[in-house]
Amino acid sequence: MTLLLALLLVQDDGPSAAAVARVLQALREKVGKSVVAIEVDRETDPEGRTGGGSFGTHKDYYNRPKGPTSGTVIDEGGFILTSYFNVSGKLRRIVVTAWDGKEHDAELLGFDQSRDVALLKIDRKDLPTLPAAKEIRQGDFVAVVGRSPDKSTPTINHGIVSATMRQKGTAFQTDAELNYGNVGGPLVTLRGELVGVAGHIRPREPWGQSGGVGFATKFSEIRKILSDLKEKKNIVEAKQPWLGIGPGAGTAEVQGIEVGQVVPGSPAEKAGLQSGDVIVEIDGSKVADFDELRQKILEKRIGEEVKVKFKRKEKGKWEEKEVKVKLEERPRG
Repeated sequence: MTLLLALLLVQDDGPSAAAVARVLQALREKVGKSVVAIEVDRETDPEGRTGGGSFGTHKDYYNRPKGPTSGTVIDEGGFILTSYFNVSGKLRRIVVTAWDGKEHDAELLGFDQSRDVALLKIDRKDLPTLPAAKEIRQGDFVAVVGRSPDKSTPTINHGIVSATMRQKGTAFQTDAELNYGNVGGPLVTLRGELVGVAGHIRPREPWGQSGGVGFATKFSEIRKILSDLKEKKNIVEAKQPWLGIGPGAGTAEVQGIEVGQVVPGSPAEKAGLQSGDVIVEIDGSKVADFDELRQKILEKRIGEEVKVKFKRKEKGKWEEKEVKVKLEERPRG
């Protein structure tokens, strides 16, 4: 499906443009019932008027609008994910409007400020959910679906995944347009699979909402904290697993990731890894570059033990070795 859309987008003739429109319209209808509108009544708003609007008549671009934002249904029991930005501040009431126009009072269960996600709960059992995407790569076509400013009609913006390791590895970067209205809605593949939840709007930045790219918190990251959110826990700063190495310049002699630095006292040092070692696998999966290695570590849990296969040059010959490394929490700072 993504290849089809790619071929269509580079053509200017009418039939191709119509085919693209049909793909996106079908996607909007498929995903739309899993997207809700969220309206928040606040006593105080930390993201209200920021003083950033110095560009004349465009100063309201920097202020949170009064209209609805979006949320993503993730459980038929009434659990809804949205951006923490959407529900920050001292709240009086949260009202969720489903695809059929029915309104429901919502409870804010928990949030994670670092990942910019929050979990809401409504008393409804029949809202459809989206299947999770299995693999997302740079260049894949995606779309974000929202339900604002008109709560009765879903919106859709499309683009590609332009980077896979943003916000400390917890978010995808996309050029699908994100804004105050669709933030909190799902970022999906063209098959309607859930990639992540749109978020990380920054009204205090000098360029306002966005600088041409947006970010969506990975659903794989949200899964790690979902049980905590359901238990009404708030996470101010996300904890991350840590190996404790830095990349080297690489070597042409063997394929893999050369270890340039081993942090003293780190899990890597405790396990016996050394500068100059070349890592080739993590838990049986090959790794080609440092970003891929970092992503695999971030998918693990603090305290989890991982198998690291590497090569070490000894007496002029490369020997393959394997160690078990118990991951620790990444130090602050």
